Amino acid sequence: MSTLPAQESRPPGHNESLYGKRLSYHKVEGVGPCIAAEVVGNRLYAIGQGNFYVLDITTPAKPKLLGKLSGLGTTRQLFVKDNIAYVTARQDGLWLVDVSGAAKPALISHYDTVEMATGIWVSGGLAFIATRCYGVEVVDVSNPRQVRHVSTLKTGEAQSCWAKDGLLYIGDWAPRKLLVADVKNPRQPALVGEAPLDGYGDGGCLRGRFCFAATGHHSRARNKEEAEGKGHGLEIFDVSKPTQPVFVSRVKFPVHYSIFNDMWSARVAGEHCVAADTNNGLFVVNIRDIAKPAIVAHAQLPYVAQRQMFDPVGGVALGDGIIYAAGIYTGLYVVPAPGMAQPVVPEPDQPLMLPPLSETATANPDFRVYRPEGQVSAVAIQGDIAWTACGADGLHGVKLGDEPRRAAVHRGKGEICYVSYTGNRLYTAEGKEGMAIYEIGADLRLTELGRLTVPGQGVKQVVAPAPGRFALFHCGGATAYIADVSDPAKPTLVFKDSQVGLFYGDQLVDKLFDNRFLVAFWQRSGPAWYDISGAKPVLAGNTPDTTLYSWTDGACALGGKLLIVKRGKLFVLDPNERRNASDLPAHSVDGLRLVGRLSAGGNCLALSSRHQREVWVLDITDIARPRLKRHHSLFGHPGACAFWNNRLVIPAGYQGLLVER
Repeated sequence: MSTLPAQESRPPGHNESLYGKRLSYHKVEGVGPCIAAEVVGNRLYAIGQGNFYVLDITTPAKPKLLGKLSGLGTTRQLFVKDNIAYVTARQDGLWLVDVSGAAKPALISHYDTVEMATGIWVSGGLAFIATRCYGVEVVDVSNPRQVRHVSTLKTGEAQSCWAKDGLLYIGDWAPRKLLVADVKNPRQPALVGEAPLDGYGDGGCLRGRFCFAATGHHSRARNKEEAEGKGHGLEIFDVSKPTQPVFVSRVKFPVHYSIFNDMWSARVAGEHCVAADTNNGLFVVNIRDIAKPAIVAHAQLPYVAQRQMFDPVGGVALGDGIIYAAGIYTGLYVVPAPGMAQPVVPEPDQPLMLPPLSETATANPDFRVYRPEGQVSAVAIQGDIAWTACGADGLHGVKLGDEPRRAAVHRGKGEICYVSYTGNRLYTAEGKEGMAIYEIGADLRLTELGRLTVPGQGVKQVVAPAPGRFALFHCGGATAYIADVSDPAKPTLVFKDSQVGLFYGDQLVDKLFDNRFLVAFWQRSGPAWYDISGAKPVLAGNTPDTTLYSWTDGACALGGKLLIVKRGKLFVLDPNERRNASDLPAHSVDGLRLVGRLSAGGNCLALSSRHQREVWVLDITDIARPRLKRHHSLFGHPGACAFWNNRLVIPAGYQGLLVER
């Protein structure tokens, strides 16, 4: 067994008088960087950097690699039940893996989640997927080869969730809450209880009437100095009355703050709870006296000199006298913990029944609906044809009229999550199959002209504004690229940019400004102006602000200018505007806080709020005095809208393509 390597620049380990004895560890051979692990019987499962591992732990201290599956994207959490592994992968959705043949884990299916798939729990034939700011998505996994959307529970920022007997518990991240939801009718989940946490909420677990919640980042203290980094710990609640969780006790872990690797989880077995606190390592908490929990041991994985930190523990799994720790950067570790670790025994869970879907549940009298099999995430209008990105169901050409009808279907090579239209060409984002360029021919037949993939990354959105020499696209959550597509048969990467924040979809503007600028709307750092007038594209700069931009906001072209929404108001920017947006004139609607992705058509402006599932249409005949014309509440999650014959066309997720009557 190894201990922490000697490094002169390494910070000291945790104080054993405060955090219990320091546990040793040794690395598991054949397993790369990990972020989560799970034990079922004599099998250990682990995930990390798109890889899925199956190991034999008949001898608990000596896991033996049996099988591996790659290509699962930005893997995050793992749940294994009835020989199926459910793997969340952030912007890459949910993967279902058959583990009945341990040596050859096999992909069963992929599901396109409504947003970044982070947490996962399975109860009966239903899976609950924590999708951060979009809440918890409920999906039907009774047929693992055809996973179907059921509903979405709106929350603050759901990072993780765990369930039992029709009650769902949620770690609500930035709001610092433990939420309880009644999901006995999965089509109508409802929040029924909550309790404050003294730290950002994330993972947890149940045992009997007690709920264990792992927390991190900052505490609730009002004074910044007293709050900064002091939210790390384990909190215990009595949930015998789910509508009123009662705080029982807590322990605190070392003070720490880093925006990276900010996830925390807990596992309970016997008299101990083991918590993974990423950058802080793992902690063993004795819970024999539930009112007075005590930290009895801890472990910090190897020091990673190039990152100047101990390898963060992404998650833990429990075996017989062993803790299995997922090292985010360096791999999977065996941490002997005799007398403190034992396998988790799942408690009985009453399976949930899915009632039939009522025809009226998704109906809306304001719209005619075109409903494909997949999630409708984007639409591009060509005359009377709405080219519609339908996820796993491909790209559909929908003929608009009194009743929208299918006119063409193109499957593509990957799930089609975005489409844009320039001249006689379509540009599609097809996940790990990259960006594709198609020529529109007679009878709406598409001919693939070229394709560009980025190894290890999935393309989520692409635009190629006229004249169409360059395409702007983004991969994953936080990388923008520009490709030269002047020869569509040989698209070539010519530029890459990463800034502060994530792309939450529809954040690239389908317009070339001043004949030289492409624009990406970064979630935190605002509009970025990319100058393509020279030999190679360059970042000309950003439109900054003293207050950060929000993931709820967006931008669109309005004539030759850029229109953005920020902090509930509209701003009009000249091309390459570098001043703070707050220094520019703001336009607002009385009594309405504006939010969402923007789309302009004639004298109308649509604001589409995907997470709130609402769309507002404004009259912008006078942009300085916008007026609310109409408002729609939806069942689905709308993307950026389009206009056809003065009617609104909405890509509404699993509700389908909506066309105003």
